[in-house]
Amino acid sequence: MTADPPRNRATGDLTDKARTRAIFEYLSLLQEAETLDIAELEEILFSLRAPTGNAGMRQTMLEKLFTAFRARLKPFLHRFVGIRIPLDRTSRHQMGILQGFLDNLAATHELLLEDGLLLQQPEAAREFMERIAFCLHQHLYVSHLVAAPVQIGIWQRLHGVYLRCLRLPPSVSAPLAAYREALLLAAAQPASCDAHELEFVAEYAHKCADTISLTAEMPQDGEAIFWVEPAHDFALFALARRPLPPGYRAFYFSTDKAAERARKDLEALSAGVSAESLHLPELAQTPAGQGALRRLASAWGIPGKRHFPRRRQANHRRARLCAGLARFCQLLQKKGSEGEVDISQWMIINESPDGYALMHMSGTIGHVRIGDVVALRPDANPGWLVCLVRWALSENPEHIEIGLQIVALDAIPVTLVDNESRFVHTPLLLLPEYPSLRSASALIAPAGAITDNRCVIHLSGSKKNRDLSGLKVCEQNSYIEMFMLSE
Repeated sequence: MTADPPRNRATGDLTDKARTRAIFEYLSLLQEAETLDIAELEEILFSLRAPTGNAGMRQTMLEKLFTAFRARLKPFLHRFVGIRIPLDRTSRHQMGILQGFLDNLAATHELLLEDGLLLQQPEAAREFMERIAFCLHQHLYVSHLVAAPVQIGIWQRLHGVYLRCLRLPPSVSAPLAAYREALLLAAAQPASCDAHELEFVAEYAHKCADTISLTAEMPQDGEAIFWVEPAHDFALFALARRPLPPGYRAFYFSTDKAAERARKDLEALSAGVSAESLHLPELAQTPAGQGALRRLASAWGIPGKRHFPRRRQANHRRARLCAGLARFCQLLQKKGSEGEVDISQWMIINESPDGYALMHMSGTIGHVRIGDVVALRPDANPGWLVCLVRWALSENPEHIEIGLQIVALDAIPVTLVDNESRFVHTPLLLLPEYPSLRSASALIAPAGAITDNRCVIHLSGSKKNRDLSGLKVCEQNSYIEMFMLSE
């Protein structure tokens, strides 16, 4: 039986002593509740931010509120997993309420941190700083989870908490765990993950946060070095992509150890070791989890550089888009079938030889998902390009932008055949070899459809099947797997 959230009776016309007693009673009941009422918690925060009353008492009440909130935050966040992007108005309103509370919870801690009592107790001050960093990190995580822009000022506040922590006595001034976790998640390129994968990546970043160490001196070794400029409102930059500009005073850290841990976990999973024995979520046993680990090993190991410069479009070129592997195959199999599948219209924001950034104009976009395959046909293009959705950004329910990577200039729709040589109605895409994109031909299949390093496919119109062996995974996510062909 689910316990109902308690009712806050501390907001009426009460004396300070009675109000304090009512808040304590509410917080005691909150420990047993299984759900959160953000509005009730906001009222408690408003009471705690008042300059009246005993500072130690307010500190105790704030600790109880934070502990209860943190214990129930993860299931509360799970409601945003699986919601289609862009979010509907109701979901976006719920997201705004949660982020507003996280912002206020951090601000309340910041106000009490100014109290002289805390300045005389560095251990308590550090605990407050850790909570502030946690709230701001979760604020960022909610934005990543729903592909929304990060709110202005959040990163700068988070950097500021770290700088304040450095001014504490050496015995308690170690880098904040939540701050390192936020940096590691930012280095993992969270915009490239769908919500299910992001849950896994965030948990893995939490596990690996102790592998990074911030220093004022640039590390002399390591493949993956990032720098942070606390005076500016951005997360971080990979040194390989952007050298430190003149006049910046930065902190550096390396993600090599985190990348090595991801590689070892991926190798163990591929060898048959269970996710449970590796202390990983169940998702690690799936193509989505292993694909996330593969991307983590890459993002944290050797941050890639952009191969080609982007060219911003000023002439408002349009493009048509068909999302999803099955719809793409239907589009290729039946000429003139564009009216039978969902085709949406997009504006090209910028482009390069290997990708596009698009803004939605009209048509159905519910099938567009991060990591999935899409067919793209820019104006004046003779055929459909094969692309993968690499990121998405949505500022409001009527707006969404996506980034696409071109993986092939055309494709052949094929069908999977099972071991008894029977047709399985599973659509696949066979990608011809293109030296400028990849060194061999490739095969795109739904996630989990191919469980071995070989398969049998049937080409439409052919009487013979084709046996493919030596398949090597080069891309995995929640929706598709891409295999390189050795023959």
